[in-house]
Amino acid sequence: MKNFVMFCKTYSGDLHRFKLMLESFNKYNIDKLLMVVSAPEAELDIFNKFASGTVQIISDESYAGRYFTDKKLHNLPVGYINQEICKLAFWESKIAKHYLCVDSDLLFIRNFQESDFMADKDTPYTILVMDKDLAIEKHYHAFWLWRQEFIKKIYDTVGLKDCRYRTCHGMQVFSAKVLKSLKDDFMKSHKYSYADLIAIAPYEFTFYNAWFQKCGLVREVAVEPFFKTFHMRIEYTLSRLRGLNLDDYAYSYVGIVLNGNWRKPSDHYEKQTWWMKRLYKILKRV
Repeated sequence: MKNFVMFCKTYSGDLHRFKLMLESFNKYNIDKLLMVVSAPEAELDIFNKFASGTVQIISDESYAGRYFTDKKLHNLPVGYINQEICKLAFWESKIAKHYLCVDSDLLFIRNFQESDFMADKDTPYTILVMDKDLAIEKHYHAFWLWRQEFIKKIYDTVGLKDCRYRTCHGMQVFSAKVLKSLKDDFMKSHKYSYADLIAIAPYEFTFYNAWFQKCGLVREVAVEPFFKTFHMRIEYTLSRLRGLNLDDYAYSYVGIVLNGNWRKPSDHYEKQTWWMKRLYKILKRV
């Protein structure tokens, strides 16, 4: 069993973005960390060609198939629900004690190693934030209110009394010890399946984060996100307007995420255009 790996749940619909992510992973993976890629069994022929000394391909069904649902929850597609289940259930594969969930639309932007994600051999850095800056953004606020209700519901469900409601949007380091406790000490006593958790609230990372804080089995070393996520395209546009580039983000982040669900997706971080430069100069003088 590995101590730490990266875990990417993907499928053929994300193949283009997955290739870009994997290219950046291979470029900056100076510690030769293992990336475990999970895909539907029917699509393994598509992904097996990416296997290497640092990339292992497995099927979703090999560890999570018995937990899958065929029902929509919260009006989300069945495939979306089952990928959440995969992230919560991967520990049962016994491949790793700790795993960092990464998305196909992630791009690594600088060298990284295990110490970027683990405080020590037994202690992962855990993303626990309140998202105050994001909450006040007008373009995001309505969604934030909707999301916050689900976060509160998860806290109430696991019996965690903490009005800070700290959690993360994704790409957390999961501890198998915490997830085993979630299943053995919480889910079994309530006769919950992984699908039942998602039926309560479609935020697998918050279920982990809430139980992590509740069970206290792993020392808390809280950090801000490892990756800069551009949730809405306007965030990305304003970042470019300000002239921020990948070198700037590399001071604080290991990578960036350009949301693949944008109506006009972007494969890479584009530079500031001429009109952005002119507008920014004007704004600086105001």
